[in-house]
Amino acid sequence: MLDLADVSFAYKPGTTVIKGLNLTVAPGEFVSIVGPSGCGKSSLLRLVAGFSKPVDGSITTHFRRPDRHAISMVFQEDTLLPWLRVRDNVLLHQRFTGRRRSRQAQDLATSLLAMVGLDAKADAYPAHLSGGMRRRVAVLTALAAEPELLLLDEPFSALDEPTRVGVHRDLHRLVRTSGASVVLVTHDLGEAISLSDRVVMLTSPPSRVAAEFDIPFGPDRNVSAVRSDPEFHTLYARLWQGMGAEAPAGGETR
Repeated sequence: MLDLADVSFAYKPGTTVIKGLNLTVAPGEFVSIVGPSGCGKSSLLRLVAGFSKPVDGSITTHFRRPDRHAISMVFQEDTLLPWLRVRDNVLLHQRFTGRRRSRQAQDLATSLLAMVGLDAKADAYPAHLSGGMRRRVAVLTALAAEPELLLLDEPFSALDEPTRVGVHRDLHRLVRTSGASVVLVTHDLGEAISLSDRVVMLTSPPSRVAAEFDIPFGPDRNVSAVRSDPEFHTLYARLWQGMGAEAPAGGETR
């Protein structure tokens, strides 16, 4: 689905953030990117999304479904349009393609909202939703476009722990149902382990891949129960140790 070969990126000459990074993502795979502050995790997502261009190397995508949208992205910041009701936010992609009023689009919105328990909020405005509800709607908005590749840039960092775990459960169910490939950037190691098929750890800048960790819980995992599994704690300890080894002495970029 996605292939990054010897990718390098710099904000300007002399400020190389990523250098010689290699990464692949398979169709339907959920990959989390972790690493020390300033290692360029968000910059990596912007490169994949096409918002930035590498100074060296190549980024290749292999989309297989011409009937589906290529890439959707969920940002850390709240990007819901406050003047649109929840249902119309979810169908934003269909608004731009002229299909918002179609029966198929309306049924899609109803189905997605029901999957996360927000069908009763379809006609509410974002200001009347809790933080967890808004995050769910942001994910639904991205998934309603039926992307082959979903990019998540620390989308749950502002949520409290109980709310975040609930959103994780809903996200896992949604992306497994959609069949989308997912790349999640996160600083939360527990989040990465709970959701992913594989966790990729970056070095301090100039960043490359330091290590990869296969997550053994499978696509049908119970996200809420995973954290009580002894293997979760073993993986967490390995990731924590790796993060400590890669932590920079000082300075931060994104």
